[in-house]
Amino acid sequence: MQETMANIDRYGVLCCGLSCVDMMLMAAERPKTLEAITSFDGTKQEAGGSCSNTSRVLGSLQIRVLASTLLGDDPHGKELLRQLNESGVNTDHVVIDPEVNTSLAVLPVFKGGGRGCYVDLGANSVATPEMLLGDNLDLFERVPFCKVFHFGYPHLMRNLQGENLEKMFSAARRGSLLVSLDINGADKPEPSVITEALRHCFFVHANLEEAAFVSGASIDEETATVEDMTSLGDFFLSRGAGVVSISIGAHGAYLATNADPDIVGKLSEGILKGTSAGTVSCLQRSTALDPKLLLDYALISACLHIDAARSVPAYEELSAILSQTPRLPSKFC
Repeated sequence: MQETMANIDRYGVLCCGLSCVDMMLMAAERPKTLEAITSFDGTKQEAGGSCSNTSRVLGSLQIRVLASTLLGDDPHGKELLRQLNESGVNTDHVVIDPEVNTSLAVLPVFKGGGRGCYVDLGANSVATPEMLLGDNLDLFERVPFCKVFHFGYPHLMRNLQGENLEKMFSAARRGSLLVSLDINGADKPEPSVITEALRHCFFVHANLEEAAFVSGASIDEETATVEDMTSLGDFFLSRGAGVVSISIGAHGAYLATNADPDIVGKLSEGILKGTSAGTVSCLQRSTALDPKLLLDYALISACLHIDAARSVPAYEELSAILSQTPRLPSKFC
């Protein structure tokens, strides 16, 4: 995609990792048995997975964003590229390999709430750091305007775990990018997938179930206490993460920051290097924001995103929606 003059001078986000087409079966009935013929009301195809979904939303918000992911030369890959380009995402670094197939997730969206998920991971199963970031992981040097590296779903990408994940994050930090990690697909205690990479992370997100699997804790939404959430957050913070957010279903989300000034200072240093005074001022203001306000914006965005028929709202629209939205009580506060 050719970038417009409107965003060419802005700092940007490099989104990397898992991509897929989400084929949603709308208003699906729940099957009475595994072999029962079950109805649904039409389909909708959306960019799914951490890389393509996040970059599409950021692009729609007119944030400068680049995508680096592996797709096949097939109809699903072409559909993903179309959606990303239409959203203003720079796809120059998307890798197309005719030897692989683009990942597809089939999601029955059930009447009354909830969904299922069937996925063919396809290209994500063979992607490597060198495929996505160059033989010497030098993509960071070639996109110096990118100040954030967002990576998602290492548990579903077998070649982008452990040592390889740490290698990518280390290269991003050497390039002075802040690292954001989104966890999905963690379904058993395998801390080695991400633990060595956590020390490079400014921000980490997982839902409660995934965070519990990663840490080996036994916690669920119904029985979790404030002490449980604090202990879970400490698993990530004690390994060097700067900020951790854990979503808790209907209870909202838990947010904690690292109290170690050395860790926070080292993580923040890179993005401040070489930036203008105005940028530094903006960063200082953003770090002073109330964490509850940040969570409010994140949660209302997530709620709106569930509605597949809705376009991505602008920041000002989110502010208006928040001002009219009551806060439900939570057992955690």
